[in-house]
Amino acid sequence: MSIRTTTGPATARRKRRPNALSRIAVGVNGHPEGNDAVVLGAAIARTAGAELILVFVHPEPLVVLPEQVNWSSVERQAAAMLREARDAFAPGARIVVETGLSVPRTLERVVRREHRDLLVVGSSRHASEGRVRIGKRTRQLLGRFNCSLAIAPRGMSRRPDGALARIGVGYDGGPGSEAALALAGTIAVSAGAQLLLCAVVDDRVPPVGWFSLLADHAAIQRWEERVVAEMKALRELGLSAAKATGARARAEVSRGRPADALLELSAEVDMLVIGSRRWGPVTRVLLGSTGEALAHEAASPLVIVPRPRGDGRDSSLPT
Repeated sequence: MSIRTTTGPATARRKRRPNALSRIAVGVNGHPEGNDAVVLGAAIARTAGAELILVFVHPEPLVVLPEQVNWSSVERQAAAMLREARDAFAPGARIVVETGLSVPRTLERVVRREHRDLLVVGSSRHASEGRVRIGKRTRQLLGRFNCSLAIAPRGMSRRPDGALARIGVGYDGGPGSEAALALAGTIAVSAGAQLLLCAVVDDRVPPVGWFSLLADHAAIQRWEERVVAEMKALRELGLSAAKATGARARAEVSRGRPADALLELSAEVDMLVIGSRRWGPVTRVLLGSTGEALAHEAASPLVIVPRPRGDGRDSSLPT
């Protein structure tokens, strides 16, 4: 069963632009973490001039409810909760109440039906204050979702007026990071924000044969030269790509573990944008090891962009 309730002023549909965010949905659950998502969604919508809807999914009961349970009353309460969140944090947003057996699947259905470019959700209630941590329902969306996904840090609704002045993006030169950069650049230009590109060359010696490599000083020297050359090439590539977005851009290239550098960057920016992992179905949001680390500890809102089409990788390969 699917019942939709829509209230609030309607917003005229906008023409889509490449890499633009014109239609945003926010998953609201009636808890403080849902309000965190509303605050983030409203901030992005204001910046991008996007249409915003707030969505509440009411789980459909698996058993027949007693006659004294007024299902319409339950829906009215859900709509009232959404109106309260809208009036407090996102004036002008539309509200949608939907029912379904699975909250993630029903939310996915709404996003597809409403042609959303971005879904915003809150963190798990187990997240530390000011940190991102995906919950089990958000995890169920991964691998099925074909629009960008944003996760608000826990407690963001207690500072609802935060501006998007510094936008960070993880970059490795691959198609996924190019898609992330395009979206981050669009947001930065719209917000008049500074774009901070973070690229990291993993300089850890490969585990296979590392004992013999460490004993070979010439090999170590060649490895070091290769790392330095890759850092230089990646910085030039990243800076050129960042400037092409039209944003005020700065590129920083370091060496080490990418997750460590991006977690550090997340504490310095107002939003961090990353691409999906390199392997897996195209147009889907997927997490690799770096994404997993960020989705459990980032100190800023995290946006994950789907793997783009035509990146030349076989989705059937192991992930």
